[in-house]
Order: sequence, then structure tokens, then C-alpha cells
Amino acid sequence: MADFDVWARYYDLIHEGLPGEAEFFVGQAVRLGGRTLELGCGTGRIAVAMAMSGAEVVGLDNSEAMLDVCREKLATVSPVTGRLDLTHADMASFDLGEEFKFIALAYRGFMHLHGVEQQLVCLERIRSHLKEDGVFILSTWVPNLAILSGGGAGDGEDDYRLAGEYDLGESKGLLRHFQRYWVDMFRQRMVEEHLVEEVGADGEVIGQETLPLVRVWTSSREMGHLVRRSGFAVEAVFGDFDCGPLGPESTEMIWVLRKA
Repeated sequence: MADFDVWARYYDLIHEGLPGEAEFFVGQAVRLGGRTLELGCGTGRIAVAMAMSGAEVVGLDNSEAMLDVCREKLATVSPVTGRLDLTHADMASFDLGEEFKFIALAYRGFMHLHGVEQQLVCLERIRSHLKEDGVFILSTWVPNLAILSGGGAGDGEDDYRLAGEYDLGESKGLLRHFQRYWVDMFRQRMVEEHLVEEVGADGEVIGQETLPLVRVWTSSREMGHLVRRSGFAVEAVFGDFDCGPLGPESTEMIWVLRKA
């Protein structure tokens, strides 16, 4: 079972994406034309929108449960003027036997690669699937010292903080989302534990589940070394989805890459 299988039921409620992110990646797919590959497509927040905008898309994810949600979503939307084909595979070891004009790795998906070796293998796989005139764009988190220094909660239930409450609609109650995390500065790793509670209309807790998540952060300097070592040329690095410059106040870094 993939790590994100247990997330599938709750993912779209908790993760709405980043402001301007979906519009940016959909716009790039439409602008570049040709076949698009989205790695870590999950429940299809971006991939479905690409297909609805006319793009020919392959969505790849290692969680079959997340892809099932994407299939359900795709079946309910219209019109879909493009196409979305879904593939169950690992972005660190995939081989699709074709090249793409545009490859996207959105929503900080690079952080789910937990070591340099895995990162390099993923980048090699991406390069081998990119057309000679193709573009690869990845977005990832800019490490935030305030967040990193705030990690290190204990093991008690009181260490959770309330991260959000979501209305389940039709008098079904709500979902409460709690979170705690630990930081391993040496490995540049955040180990997160998410707790979700389903609360009935009468206020009683009717279900509870713990959702794990491990993410690794990468500095802009490290990312530069990784992509160049993997045979990419850097066309641009943005600090937001409006294509503003990367700077000290940026929370995201968006790398626009081509084959060197």
C-alpha cells in the first residue's frame, strides 16, 4: 500500500493547493501543446483541469486509491475537450516508453523523494521522458526557518494542533484535522502526523484516522546542483506562480528546465 492510500478519502478536503498554482500549470500545458505528463497527479486537481482545457495528459501516481478518486472526479466533469490517461507507477522508477512536450511536478511533490539518490533517479527518469524541445517544471517549498524551528512536538495527544475544520455537507457533520510534526535537521526531513476526526451532526466523534506524511526539503542551491547534475539547463526560477523573482520572502520556488 502506498503512503497516500490512506489520504485519498480526505485529501481534497484538506489540500486545496496553492494560490495560482493550478492556473499556472494548466496555462503552461495549453501554451506548450503536445502531450503532457503530470507526476504525482494524485486526485487530479491539476490534471483534470488540464484535460478540461484541451490538453492531452498522462497522470502518474503511486497511490491507486488517489487515482480512483481522480477517475471518479473525471467521470463527473464536462466538457473534457482533451484527454486524461492515468498510470499507477512510482515517479522514481517509471518507464512509459514515450516522450512528452511538457512534464509537470507540482504541489511540492519533489519533497516526497526522501534522499539524494532517489531525487537523482527521478530527475534521470524525467529527462529520459522529455522531448528535446520539451519543458519540465517543478515547484517546491522554500525552507522556512520559523516552521522548521517550531518542530519537535512530544508524543502526547495534547501536542496536536487544530489545522482545519471542513463541512461535510448535507447535515453530515464536519471533519476536524489536527497536525503535529517533528524536524530532523540533519536529514532535512519533516515527519508529520495528521489526525482526522469525523464529527456527526450531533457533535459526536464517529470516526478517526491517523495519516502519516514525510517530506524532505531542498534549498535553492541544492536544487540547482541536482538539476544541473541531471543534465538540465535552467531557463528560469520563479518565486511565485505569477512568475515573480525568487527572493528572501518567497515561499515557493518554481524551476523551469530544459535538456542541456
